[in-house]
Amino acid sequence: MFYEEAKPQGFSQTFLDFLTRFDATICVISDSPHPTIPTFSPQDPHLIQSIMNWVKRTILEA
Repeated sequence: MFYEEAKPQGFSQTFLDFLTRFDATICVISDSPHPTIPTFSPQDPHLIQSIMNWVKRTILEA
């Protein structure tokens, strides 16, 4: 899981493209959605629960 803290500038496209090699076993917390990487908004009031649900689904599908 990747998250930008102070002064977020967005993840570079090169970095995000590299992350796609993990075959959806990785996620990003960002306000900019990615077409193939699960992305969660830091503004989501249920962020932790949303990520935990995603982790559970990912484990069950494996």
